Amino acid sequence: MAVEFLPREVRAAMQASGATVTCLPVRLDGNEWETALFFRLSGPECKRDRQILAKTRQPLPVTLETDLLELPSAAVVTLRAEVYTMADDPLAGEILLTPGGSRTHFDALKLLSEQDRLCWFFGDPDFRQLHSQQNPLGVEQRQSIDDLLRDAVRHDALVRATARYDAQAALSEVVVHYDLRGGTVRDGIGHDHKH
Repeated sequence: MAVEFLPREVRAAMQASGATVTCLPVRLDGNEWETALFFRLSGPECKRDRQILAKTRQPLPVTLETDLLELPSAAVVTLRAEVYTMADDPLAGEILLTPGGSRTHFDALKLLSEQDRLCWFFGDPDFRQLHSQQNPLGVEQRQSIDDLLRDAVRHDALVRATARYDAQAALSEVVVHYDLRGGTVRDGIGHDHKH
């Protein structure tokens, strides 16, 4: 049986940023572009999650929460994903996006506001795929993401009018509020941690 890996462009992006969870526009199975979520599980704190994901054949319960932080220098969209590998200790990851500072971030959110499903991929430290699943995105969820993206764009237009726009400063302002935990990477783009 051939070993499947997370897509090459995902591996490159995660290695370049140090992120352990991300969302990126990808073409799955040669189809249209869509945004998918990718987790790279490494370190001892994720050992049990890796074992569970490698054995799982059915979709796991998941949640995805979104929020918009309107900061003086830019808007930051947060995506918080929880995967219930264990009922009392979900695998959690938070992704920070600056749609006004990165075309990829904008496109990821725009696609999420339009697509009917969200695909989730989980890889080991070497990016070998452990598990994948898809969940439907309903009209209400897509509308919520569309509203969030519109609000972010509107906020950033006002900030740009004052010549104060700085996406990296906004990310840095958010990142300082995170706890650094052993075995995790904190870079302002993606975060993965166990509670």
